[in-house]
Amino acid sequence: MKEGFYFYRGKIYYGYYDEKQVSGQGSISIFKPELIQSDHPICEDDVAVRFWDNHSLLEPEYKDLQTMLLKMRLFMNLNINQEVDFAAVEERLHLPFPKELKLIYTAIHNQKEYFTSVEHFLPLDEIYVEQNIIVFFKKKRIPIVGYDVTSGCLAQYYKREWNIDRSGFCCYQFCVGRMLTIALEGKPVYKKGKCKGKFVTTLDIERELENFCDEQYHLLSEFNVYGIAVMYSNEKLIAWIRSNGLYADIHAGAIDEAHLEALGRHLGEIAWRQQ
Repeated sequence: MKEGFYFYRGKIYYGYYDEKQVSGQGSISIFKPELIQSDHPICEDDVAVRFWDNHSLLEPEYKDLQTMLLKMRLFMNLNINQEVDFAAVEERLHLPFPKELKLIYTAIHNQKEYFTSVEHFLPLDEIYVEQNIIVFFKKKRIPIVGYDVTSGCLAQYYKREWNIDRSGFCCYQFCVGRMLTIALEGKPVYKKGKCKGKFVTTLDIERELENFCDEQYHLLSEFNVYGIAVMYSNEKLIAWIRSNGLYADIHAGAIDEAHLEALGRHLGEIAWRQQ
């Protein structure tokens, strides 16, 4: 691990990171002082590094994950205050359980839906290690992803091989994304739809949706995945909205169909598919 400055969400931090995962760098001197989130002394020629999209967990990401889980419990079944003993799984695996997975598993512990869907998290007593990968998520009986012990990156299982996609999700982003998907698809009413107009052409779907946030609707901004925005409501609605500049769609779940219809009217430019 290396110690130094790095970029995260448009700001500059100082801390430890894996230098093997660096994708580029930039000068710190061009940034405004309020964007520098560190008291570490800065020299004129200091630079901050950028990382692969799929990288090991950074300290500000850990804090954002904690914040996300606090928000997510408002609209889905989570219990972040319960105590979970990870000693047994660590002893069985002969490895420390990753800190982001500890947060995730604490939140979903004893919540049946996350372990019984077609694509599901493995219970703690079924997690295993294969080729230095901690396997924790499957589709039926086939592994989908795992945590690469060496790099701290998310590893994907494809054609019977484990691979690390540098441009893919981080481990915690994958976990949060699947938790949200399982939760919204498990709502009493679930719909898919197509987005139109500015939701398609925007280069930043989250920034576009900020215009629609109010006392009722909110964004899970800490998720921080380009091209994806997660919106939720005080009535426990969840909406997953994706846009790539050419196409945009929405998946949403709610307690009542009226809540989905209200979201469609609030956003406009939404065409729900016929069920």
